[in-house]
Amino acid sequence: MCKTKITASFLIFVFGINNAQVDSLKMNIDLRSRAELDNGARTLISKDKSAETTVASRARFGIDYYYKNLEVYISAQDVRTWGETTSNASKNQNFILNEAWANYQFSDKFAVKLGRQILSYDNERLIGTLDWAMQGRSFDALKGVFKLSPNSKLETVITYNNDDNDANDLPYKEIYQITEAGEITKSLQIIHYQYTGKNKFQFSVIALNNVLQNPAGTHYDMLTLGINSKKYFENIVFFGSAYYQTGKNTAAQSKSSYQFSVNSDFIISPKFNVVLGTEWLSGRSFDTEATKNKSFSPLYGTNHLYNGFMDYFYLGTSHFNSFGLNDYYLKSTYKFNPNSNIQANFHTFASNGKLGYNQLGKKYSSYLGTEFDLVFTQKVGKVITANLGHSFMFSAESMKYLKNVSDPKNLQNWTWIALKIAPNFRLK
Repeated sequence: MCKTKITASFLIFVFGINNAQVDSLKMNIDLRSRAELDNGARTLISKDKSAETTVASRARFGIDYYYKNLEVYISAQDVRTWGETTSNASKNQNFILNEAWANYQFSDKFAVKLGRQILSYDNERLIGTLDWAMQGRSFDALKGVFKLSPNSKLETVITYNNDDNDANDLPYKEIYQITEAGEITKSLQIIHYQYTGKNKFQFSVIALNNVLQNPAGTHYDMLTLGINSKKYFENIVFFGSAYYQTGKNTAAQSKSSYQFSVNSDFIISPKFNVVLGTEWLSGRSFDTEATKNKSFSPLYGTNHLYNGFMDYFYLGTSHFNSFGLNDYYLKSTYKFNPNSNIQANFHTFASNGKLGYNQLGKKYSSYLGTEFDLVFTQKVGKVITANLGHSFMFSAESMKYLKNVSDPKNLQNWTWIALKIAPNFRLK
């Protein structure tokens, strides 16, 4: 019933505006499927468990409507794992509106965007699209965009969250209890400044405040401040970022944590480049006081871009408020031609905080393991992209402790194949 109503409303919207006077009407379609053979992705697989094969798909379509200074966009999607519903299912709980917003350009320097929308800033370390996950990520938000100069702009964002469960509310306040990234965010406020200079120099500053609500209804502020910078030279690109979190988290722990990242992209030739870098995300130690939290939270970031494609860290609620992570990596890409390339990445992982001692009194090593990722990409025409990926995790003893898997398989690996079809076209 929900699917029928959404589809009907969507079609009425399309046909209605198609008969109106419009400056532009565009449509985009995103069809993708991914099959995975999980033999140690996201966590260590134990010896008594068999590898698991799953297939997931996403069907997303959107309409982008322009009229004078107004832009309206609606995007609906169906995301599912093959076989999770019967072939004659009467209800579909997977069909949702991914985006539904209106943007009005008051002047050349000021615009307002209201509704369900994607928020993506900088390199998506703190907040991004999460497009690797089939469902993606979007927010109900109000955003203001201020163009300060041809090379700089300022954006402000505010969200307010509530659920439809009135039974859990206290007599004097509303209770929100949906956990994301290990925190319950009642409201989110963002200020983001971006500057682009000569020779593609980029610099940005972000302030992100989470108003958090614990189960008793008490509110706390957790503030994240960050800077990103990128500088291009003829055959090399330097990048650096630094973030600091302070305030209190949902559990009322005092927050004091950091993220630091630097890398260099060496362009060896038009077909081959190598990226060498490191990222440190602070974490607690085994003896950290219970009232303190030293674990940096990447919150709504697209972590799949960073600490290995096998997603051992910061996926869902995994590894948040934990021992942190030091990631040392070497990434390379070779382009066979404009339509195909292969990517090979090495990551060496270590805990940022001290893990403590085992039952025999021996100190756990900070070294967690090494991951090797291979991804081949082939484009077919303008709208079809195929990927084939394979990854290995060579885990250390400390990874067993971290993941609470005492007897893992000797070989941890993950294989996947994906197909994406994404045409974009003008309707009028």
